[in-house]
Amino acid sequence: MAENNDFNITDIEKVFDKAAKYVQTLASELDSEQLLNLYSLYKQATVGPCNISKPNWYQMQAKQKWEAWKSLGDMDQEVAMNNYIRAVTKINPAWETDAITESHSWTTVSRLPNMEEELLDTDKTFLDWVKEGHEEKVREILQKDTTLTSILDEDGLLPIHWAADRGHVSVMECLIQYGANINSRDIDGQTPLHYAASCGHVDVVKYLLSIGATSMEDNDGMKPKDVADEKVVAIL
Repeated sequence: MAENNDFNITDIEKVFDKAAKYVQTLASELDSEQLLNLYSLYKQATVGPCNISKPNWYQMQAKQKWEAWKSLGDMDQEVAMNNYIRAVTKINPAWETDAITESHSWTTVSRLPNMEEELLDTDKTFLDWVKEGHEEKVREILQKDTTLTSILDEDGLLPIHWAADRGHVSVMECLIQYGANINSRDIDGQTPLHYAASCGHVDVVKYLLSIGATSMEDNDGMKPKDVADEKVVAIL
């Protein structure tokens, strides 16, 4: 056991699991640096050293997450657990007292929640509604202008790419109903399936495959399975 561990091997996993569940209750209150640190330590603790290829296509969050995890090198999994617990304790020294005991999944934090500044509804654009997963508002706007499904944003992504990235199946269904192509490519040749696979959105991946999405190569020769989160690899 590493010298800087604070718990014995019998206790550390229990405390670590409790800390990971607690993080779910305050994820929205953390900044991007804190979330990246917790993400990388969680992956190191549960998987080990980074074992996926560096994203070589446009997806800022995927790159940030990979770099944070990769920076931990060969850190021992038990050490990572201890460091994760320390990080949570630094955020809230009384977290064990405040911890909610009900079960939560790691899904939200592992993919980092949307860090964009909250906007007033009156200031939101069509893409803002897509990113938020507001299917009713997306449908309302598309009923007036279906061309919005095929307009690339400043980052070279289509609305359907954002829906896949954020895991919004209902919004994807709406976009497709109004003309979005399930195999649409962004400026780097990425399809919605690439985004959903990379982010580990199981429901989105299953949905896309069920309606005929193709496992295409992007501009760098990478297929969705090549960049997929471990939760969806078997599906692809």
